[in-house]
Amino acid sequence: MEETIKIVTLDNNLDYSILDEISLNSDTYVYLANIEDETDFCIRKVKIEAGEKFLVGLDNDQEFDKALNLYYTVHKNEN
Repeated sequence: MEETIKIVTLDNNLDYSILDEISLNSDTYVYLANIEDETDFCIRKVKIEAGEKFLVGLDNDQEFDKALNLYYTVHKNEN
């Protein structure tokens, strides 16, 4: 079965594939990898305004650490 890869273009005009979306409490974090440079990884948060879904940057380093730990916790038993 072929898997569909979702691609988004961020503010920097670079294309990223969506690796995962994980919700915690009222936040949904989106984990992205640059399709041209696999070392370029980023995390964005879903924000909904007027019924539209946007990806926005995280508020601070603590939120980044929280989101990254969440990803590792969810995927720790995969390999």
